[in-house]
Amino acid sequence: MTLSKNATFLKLVAFSSLLVCASASADWQLLNKDSQLNFISTKNIKVSEIHHFSNLSGSLTSAGELSVDIDLASVETGIDIRNSRMREKLFMVENFPKATLTASLPKEIVAFTKGQAGTFTIPAKLSVLGQHKDIEVKVQVTKTDHNRFVATSVQPVMISAGDYGLQEGIDWLQNVAGLSSISPNVPVTFNLTFIELM
Repeated sequence: MTLSKNATFLKLVAFSSLLVCASASADWQLLNKDSQLNFISTKNIKVSEIHHFSNLSGSLTSAGELSVDIDLASVETGIDIRNSRMREKLFMVENFPKATLTASLPKEIVAFTKGQAGTFTIPAKLSVLGQHKDIEVKVQVTKTDHNRFVATSVQPVMISAGDYGLQEGIDWLQNVAGLSSISPNVPVTFNLTFIELM
C-alpha cells in the first residue's frame, strides 16, 4: 500500500470510529407531536373525564438520564373556562409554568436494537408547584426504529393532589363549579416518543 493510500485508509478508519462513538453516545429528544400525557379527573364521586397536556418536551441521554417537562399552561379539558381556571387557580402557571419528571433509566434501554422491548419499574422524581416527590413508574420501552424509542405507561401513575400543593386549587375549583366533590387522586397515563439527535 502506498503512503497516499495508507493515509486515506487511516482517515477512513478514524472517521468510522467517530461514527461508532457518536452512535454509542447518542442523545434523544422527545417528539411532542407523537407523544401524549393524559389524566383523569373525577367529580361528584362518579363522573370521570379524560384531559391532557398538549405541550411536552424532554430528553434522554446515552447514560439513561431522562427529563420530561410538562407545560402546565397547555392543559386541555375541552372547556375553555375550565382550562383557564386550572391554569390560574390550580397550577398557578404564572409562578409555576411547568412540571418536571426526572429519572435514571437502566442502561440496557439505550442499548436496545430495533424491535427490542422491555417492561421496567422506574424510580422517578416528579416536581409540581415547587413540591418534589419520589414516585414509581411502570413503563414499557420499545425501540420502534433504529433511531426512535417509545415509552408507554403499563399502568396509571396515581398522583395525590395533597403531595404537590394542589389541594387548595382543587377546593377552589369545586366551590366555583358548585360540585359536591373533586377527587384528589388523579390517574396519569402517557405515551412518549423520543428520536435520536443527529
